[in-house]
Amino acid sequence: MQTHSKTLLCRYHYDPLNRLVCAPSTQAMAQRFYRKDRLTTEIQGWAQCSIMQHEDQLLAQQQRQSDALKTSILATDQQRSVLTVLDKSGSQPIAHTPYGHRPLASGLFSLLGFNGERPDPVTGCYLLGNGYRAFNPVLMRFNSPDSWSPFGEGGLNGYTYCVGDPINLSDKSGHVIDKILQFMDEMFTTTSQAMTRGNTPPKSMPTERQLLHKITTQNPNPEPYVKTLQAVNQNLGSHSNNALKMPQVETLNSIVKQLNDGKTSNTTAHLQEATSWAKKFVKEPNGVNFSGMLLNISAAGVRGVADKNMRVTGVSLRRGSTAEPR
Repeated sequence: MQTHSKTLLCRYHYDPLNRLVCAPSTQAMAQRFYRKDRLTTEIQGWAQCSIMQHEDQLLAQQQRQSDALKTSILATDQQRSVLTVLDKSGSQPIAHTPYGHRPLASGLFSLLGFNGERPDPVTGCYLLGNGYRAFNPVLMRFNSPDSWSPFGEGGLNGYTYCVGDPINLSDKSGHVIDKILQFMDEMFTTTSQAMTRGNTPPKSMPTERQLLHKITTQNPNPEPYVKTLQAVNQNLGSHSNNALKMPQVETLNSIVKQLNDGKTSNTTAHLQEATSWAKKFVKEPNGVNFSGMLLNISAAGVRGVADKNMRVTGVSLRRGSTAEPR
């Protein structure tokens, strides 16, 4: 009887935080060290490679082999894919297909590759989520289904990568698209900060928020929109939220001035601010801008009901107002 011998190519081990340590059986144990969920150093025998980065931006790598030391600068795209490795001998370009496949020789210069991920040295797949699922850049899909599919956040197709858009999206967790997670986190964080008071004192708030505070406190009898804007600005400033920029301050100053001059209503003021956040969202589609737009649309709806009730009950007439109800 003919027997087929099997060769063990690689063993996969996980640390207590469920992060991958890959140990090929024919080579020395590969030890991986992380900062949060980012790979920073890999040591295998006498070889060591360390990655220098600032937040999510890759900067350089340092390779040590026995007594030899080599430092290289990394050039990446917006998704952290390494495109060029620059050292004293010159620059080495690295090419990827849209789904991350690269020629074997092209990947010898950098430990990290597509989207700043470490390719598996045996299979060539990217073990996303620090070992949760293997993404195959040749097949352009995952080798196993997402545990959050089909009825959860993983989507109907449990094998697809970035819903077919690897150019604009990335997936480091192996579960859902990173930008969607970031968007939701920004939106809920901003909304929560807008409704709660933090610990940052007024004098330590960002300059733009201090300026907006002066604008909203000029009138001793502020309109409801101005009161809301003042409270939200103070709450966000107390959390050291720096999303407000000077062009937006100028827009809000114009809205407040129109309201104080009786040229617009509280409802319209909220809609004007919502429009300004919508314009920012078109240019920068993030959760912060979407939250600003959504909060003001909601406030406009509530204020619109109040304006309608004022007309019905005659409150606006008793106030002696000839302008549009506020």
